[in-house]
Amino acid sequence: MKKPTLGLLLLASLLAACQNQTTPTTTSEGLEESLVENVSSDAQDDTTAVVSEYYGTYKEEDFETDYDEASATTITFGTTTEISGEGATIDGNLVTITQAGTYMVTGTATNSQLKIKVADNEKVHLILAGVTIENDFGPAILIEEADKVITTLVDGTVNQLTDGETYTNVSEEMKEDAVFYSKADLTINGTGTLQVTGRYQNGLVSKDDLILISGTYHIDAPGDGIKGKDSVAIRDGNYTIATVAGDAIQSNNDTDSEKGTIALDGGTYSIEAGRDGIQAETTLWIQNATFDITTAQGIDSTDLMEEESYKGLKAGQAIVVTSGTFHLNTADDSLHANGDLTVEDGAFTIASLEDGLHADQTLTFSGGTIDITQSYEGVEATSIQFLGSDVAIVASDDGINATSSETTTRTGGSGAVDEKLVINVEAGWIAIDAQGDGLDSNGNITMSGGTLLVNGTNQGGNGALDYDGTFALIGGTMVAVGSADMAQNVSESSTQGTVALTFDQTQSASQTISLWNEETQEMLLAFTPIRDYQSVIMSSPDLIIEQSYQVHLGGTVTEDVRNGFVSEGSIRDSQVTTSFTLSETVSQLNQSGETISGQMMGGNGPRGNAGEGMMTPPVTATP
Repeated sequence: MKKPTLGLLLLASLLAACQNQTTPTTTSEGLEESLVENVSSDAQDDTTAVVSEYYGTYKEEDFETDYDEASATTITFGTTTEISGEGATIDGNLVTITQAGTYMVTGTATNSQLKIKVADNEKVHLILAGVTIENDFGPAILIEEADKVITTLVDGTVNQLTDGETYTNVSEEMKEDAVFYSKADLTINGTGTLQVTGRYQNGLVSKDDLILISGTYHIDAPGDGIKGKDSVAIRDGNYTIATVAGDAIQSNNDTDSEKGTIALDGGTYSIEAGRDGIQAETTLWIQNATFDITTAQGIDSTDLMEEESYKGLKAGQAIVVTSGTFHLNTADDSLHANGDLTVEDGAFTIASLEDGLHADQTLTFSGGTIDITQSYEGVEATSIQFLGSDVAIVASDDGINATSSETTTRTGGSGAVDEKLVINVEAGWIAIDAQGDGLDSNGNITMSGGTLLVNGTNQGGNGALDYDGTFALIGGTMVAVGSADMAQNVSESSTQGTVALTFDQTQSASQTISLWNEETQEMLLAFTPIRDYQSVIMSSPDLIIEQSYQVHLGGTVTEDVRNGFVSEGSIRDSQVTTSFTLSETVSQLNQSGETISGQMMGGNGPRGNAGEGMMTPPVTATP
């Protein structure tokens, strides 16, 4: 769900009263008309937020890059700094802007500072037209007081700001700690370049709201790269950010639940972060953006500090991703929300030393493609909803895990099932390669649609499916392979035909399993596992009770496969290994096609005891 903004409410009332609308012309910096839409010319406040399609709150003034060079006050840094116009003063190497207005800044200076200190109801338009400011003892640009400062990066210019390793005369009230530091709301627009080199702590900081409309940014800092305490909203731009021991982008107001937000409505981001890539205290919204994020040394990280965080995208409350392209290489969870995490669309390539995606509450996949090439656990949350995404998971432990911080591992005896813990598959494509459990729910699993493929471990102690409550399967297509000693079938309450087959011996990896209608000799599905296996669970809408089927092993699939799976076509040179008639909706068979009875695991029982859902491997006599 899109972020509601005050601007939308204001806009609705204004449109009801006003009929004529205008769209601002293209500015001198080349920003397109499409950046600002649906603005009433009769609005009482021409800075009304107008963007219903954006998560950030942007005002018309945030896009204003026009200025009259003839009437603007000009500040030229140099051996002798010069000011042409009113509203600014010089005191040694310190230039202070004291009045509202437009100021164009150029030139080069060392051990200098540009300060803005105007009335708290006044605004300043700062034009950076090719300026280099280095200050060894504090911020290069310091906004001490203003209602708002709008900074424009002039097209074709490079603006360089650098601070020193030690700050002197730091104000207790200001607590300045960044190369470009603002106590007021700060907007930056234009199509020029801003280079920020931090040596003390942070790069670009606003203690209020920080809005970045456009431009090219190169930011290096020992601490945080970009930081807006109350909020960060980015409409577009190109960002290259490197931090040593801080987050690349951060909003950290923890005293107001409506603040501490980050809205990324576009842009291209190349991030190498010593801590988190992007961290919002409350909510993180993302759409129409491209990310390449590495935290620490990514999956090659060693000697990480346990008390620190190295996540890719992180939020104290919720993460919502509507679209975008993501390449994440993280030493911690790649996406982590302390509340809900929603993926509506986007293309993700994820490599993580911890979880691929983690939510403390609900994690919803409704679109997009997610390719987790390495993880400890691929997906983890209290409630996991698959509603339409394509998800591929490689995990050294569980592929998908429904759990919570309150869940405790049972060591014996029956226990109450936590009904909040659920994995629900309604649509989409899910392919799992797990060395632990494939699907693991400390509560329940439901499946009504989609395709689910599980390559479980061939080692004991884990299964392709693992649940403490029930697995109700009423639709979709599923193939799950793994070891036999901990194999668990779906629950008897399932309404779609499902067969679990235990082979007499372990089958080798790449030995294709196929399911055929015995009468028509139509192949219903085929799956080629990636590691050795002894059990397979297959479910398909084409498995009909009282009809006869065959299971084949080996052969060559004649159709294109996806994640080792195909649901139509044929196989050459496969061998019939099992023939059976589906006598029950949920059946468990040995390789001879005989029903295995009395060898099931109870849904809420501890794993390892015989009861509902649990298949026991056959006992082979020793010769």
